Amino acid sequence: MKLKDIMNWIEEIAPLHLQESYDNSGLIIGDEDQVIDKAVVCLDVDKAVLEYARENGAKLVISHHPCVFWPLKTFSPKSPEGSTLYSAINHGIAVYSAHTNFDSARGGIGDMICRELGLDGISVLLPGSSPESGHGTGRWGSYRTPLPFRDFLGILGGKLGIRSMREVGKRPGQVSRVAVLNGSYDNSYVDELLRVNPDILLTGDLKYHDALVLDHHGIYVMDAGHYRTEIIFVRGLSGMLKKAFPDLEVLSWEGSDIFKVVYSID
Repeated sequence: MKLKDIMNWIEEIAPLHLQESYDNSGLIIGDEDQVIDKAVVCLDVDKAVLEYARENGAKLVISHHPCVFWPLKTFSPKSPEGSTLYSAINHGIAVYSAHTNFDSARGGIGDMICRELGLDGISVLLPGSSPESGHGTGRWGSYRTPLPFRDFLGILGGKLGIRSMREVGKRPGQVSRVAVLNGSYDNSYVDELLRVNPDILLTGDLKYHDALVLDHHGIYVMDAGHYRTEIIFVRGLSGMLKKAFPDLEVLSWEGSDIFKVVYSID
């Protein structure tokens, strides 16, 4: 199949017009007419995943985070973006990214997380310009029968691999309603969160002053980090691709969280 066939399929699910103004989703490197029979799905594009693709004969890398966000004036292999571009071009590997458009898309990362958590009645936290489309940022849902907080922790660890996090506020004894803002928390969602009134907000990259605001409003927050709240993209999109393109060999590359949890320093 050709690269444009895969691109068109992704963009039917997550149209590029859904991406934020700062984003750079879509084809980063490559030729739409390039023949693709093997692809690697990852969260971040770096030299390690490109080497993995090269070793396994994959000519396409599909990432969540774009390897280039801002216009480049120079292409130096000594810069993070330049080294990635050099490696991809030298090995004839196309790179495609589905970032904030996939976050907002119906069935995107927020929906994936909510399904893994076992939530019912999944709804969009902040609907897009066409609410009936099901697109929009953030998700929330509820349990039909409230769960003890410890049982919710078990689901986080077992289903999403979340076993460490920062927390803000008072832990709820029972968990009924959960809101999800994958990736980085944005303080523009405060009003919507107050409307939904979740027992738990699961998010990442929470800033100090935003945490103070959420605590003031009595919203309990779990900050599980950017990586851990978005790595489900790899498993989720890989499975979708395999169903849509049975003849395409799909490989997964999860990499690792750039941050490490340290409990003491000697």
